[in-house]
Amino acid sequence: CKNLINNFMSEKLLTIVIPCKNEEDYIEHLLNDLHKQRIGNTRVIIADASTDNTRAVIQEKKGDLNVEVIEGGPVSIAKNNGAALATTPYILFIDSDVRFFKDTVIRDAVYTLEQEDLDLVGLYIKCYDNDFVAKVGFTLFNGINAVMQHFIPFAVGAFMLTRRDRFEELGGFPARYETSEDFFLSKMYEPKKFKILNHF
Repeated sequence: CKNLINNFMSEKLLTIVIPCKNEEDYIEHLLNDLHKQRIGNTRVIIADASTDNTRAVIQEKKGDLNVEVIEGGPVSIAKNNGAALATTPYILFIDSDVRFFKDTVIRDAVYTLEQEDLDLVGLYIKCYDNDFVAKVGFTLFNGINAVMQHFIPFAVGAFMLTRRDRFEELGGFPARYETSEDFFLSKMYEPKKFKILNHF
């Protein structure tokens, strides 16, 4: 178990896919947080459809992260295009405006997926600024999702860790939906194979 925690971040186990469009003000924060997650040489595929300076920010801030930028598009297509390049057992989808509140989130998520033989792992959501309405809304959503996870799995697309083989069996993200693609895919997973990790 200890060996898994220390070494699972190799490119042989996990691929991270990030859909992106005009995120020049946010992608830097995610890249900084990925550095703190100690993901090593894990492949990070950014499916980008930006018309602003997002790609320049990525090149400037990626540091020693193993980042590959590909052409993106609508969110489902961007995610599926990135996933199609993955050869690892696990794929982690992260939105480009995400920030993490602890430095062990990704390691803990992969460890939980592996040790509990799950197909899908999600997180709770938390507002990282002082927007009172957003904080109340996220709190209510988390409470409802904590109950519903036993009946209808919903891994919010901001952080969605899945086994690649199960993702492919389900056909990936449904491209016919312009929004809520994360919900429509999540609900096809078995509730007993899904867990919301106690992270934000």
